[in-house]
Amino acid sequence: MAVAAETADLKTTRPSIYLDQWVWIRLASAAIGEPREPSDLHVLDAVRQASQAGILFPLSVTHYHETARITHPRQRADLARTMASISHCRTLCSGRILLRHQLLEAMHLSFGRPTFRPAPPQPLGIGLGWALAGTRLLPQLRGPSGPIDPASRPWAADFLRKAGQFTEYQLLAGPQDADVPELRRRGYRPEEVEKVSQSRVDWERFYAELLAGDPISRAELRVRVQAREIIHERHELLRDLCAEYHLDLLRATGVDPARPTASRRRMVAFADRIPSVRIAVDVKVELFRNAARKWNLNTVHDIDAVSLAVPYCHAVVPDREIADLMGRSKAGPRNGTHVLRGLRDLPDVLADLTAQIEAPDGDPDGDPDGEDWVRDGEEFCMALADLGPPRLAHGTAAKLDL
Repeated sequence: MAVAAETADLKTTRPSIYLDQWVWIRLASAAIGEPREPSDLHVLDAVRQASQAGILFPLSVTHYHETARITHPRQRADLARTMASISHCRTLCSGRILLRHQLLEAMHLSFGRPTFRPAPPQPLGIGLGWALAGTRLLPQLRGPSGPIDPASRPWAADFLRKAGQFTEYQLLAGPQDADVPELRRRGYRPEEVEKVSQSRVDWERFYAELLAGDPISRAELRVRVQAREIIHERHELLRDLCAEYHLDLLRATGVDPARPTASRRRMVAFADRIPSVRIAVDVKVELFRNAARKWNLNTVHDIDAVSLAVPYCHAVVPDREIADLMGRSKAGPRNGTHVLRGLRDLPDVLADLTAQIEAPDGDPDGDPDGEDWVRDGEEFCMALADLGPPRLAHGTAAKLDL
């Protein structure tokens, strides 16, 4: 089931599959004995076997956002146990870090700045810190008098490994209702994240309303959506990179008021060399062309997720509508990625990718703790829960008071 690719150098070293939130919910339902479809039990078994064989199932920051929106703590816990035991809390790196490299690559190919080909970042790591900022959250031992050197305790390495896994599980599952008042006292404000996300939805709705009163051709729509994507979503990053490498973008694209179409073609070509931007643009164009389509938070999250996952993962199982829209732009073949429209073909894809795995020396994707995951992950999480949730220190490390 080989897929021809124009751009394949961003792929993770080992085969990886990105599952949309709806897939994880189906797997979690099957795991607690309540499958939505009888075939879900077969899919769950195939996914578990693939994970044990070395297939990677990375999460993204979108999974954390969408799991946090589940209001029932028990449902979040069930979902988080299934996700953690299969993904080992591997995550795709921060979108800003991955997009920085994609932009540098496009600048290098289009304008010769930077003059060197930029080295790609590590796409996979462990946990929420990696998904947000490309930094691993690491537990620390603390006693009554302060930090404890793990080397001074023979049991510390194994304990910290387990504590780190439990911390990541807790971050994925979110707080219990009883914990929220104390968390709010410490600065927990989930509604602020919702406000930012809603502002992005409003931005897309505003343009949909403009288009309803002023329809344009598909070709023109794509150019405008591409410009909006760069200006609204990536402007700060692009501005900083141009300053860092002393690149005058207007001069580089040959802006000439007398020949406006010439610079437009160069800018379109530049943006199309940024894989995640191109995927997002093509999906949004199709959505804007459907005047009856209503923008909502799930749509924005879905686009965020697939535009980041498709360039780096070998297979992606998105929302069916998003899969259909990506199929129109050939995003899957262009990036060398299987884009599945449902779960029916997932076990076959898993079998094919599992057959490609070679026994590596260590973990080539830079996350050795993922290889050392406690095998009975669900039971471990429940047993360690008696300790209570680890306290986060300055957002960078879990502190376990001994």
